Amino acid sequence: MAKKEAAAGHSKRLDPADFGVDLAAVLEAIKPHLEGMTQTEIGEAAGLSRKVVSHIMTGAKEPSLGALCALADAAGGRVLVRFEPTTASHKR
Repeated sequence: MAKKEAAAGHSKRLDPADFGVDLAAVLEAIKPHLEGMTQTEIGEAAGLSRKVVSHIMTGAKEPSLGALCALADAAGGRVLVRFEPTTASHKR
């Protein structure tokens, strides 16, 4: 995924993959739990439009973490995010 250039005074968009978070793998884990539902039903349950669900499910659009959480909720589950400190601590 190409990174967007930061506009003056705005933060650049961060890619979760740069930090070891594989959103596509999380989506693949959710998909089997959505089987039997139409994209419209998934969208209604997740609070997303059918078009957004279609783009995410077909890979035309990378899901945001928020969209994944909504899809997980629609599938009857949840996405867990946690902090794991590395051996080298970053002190500020």
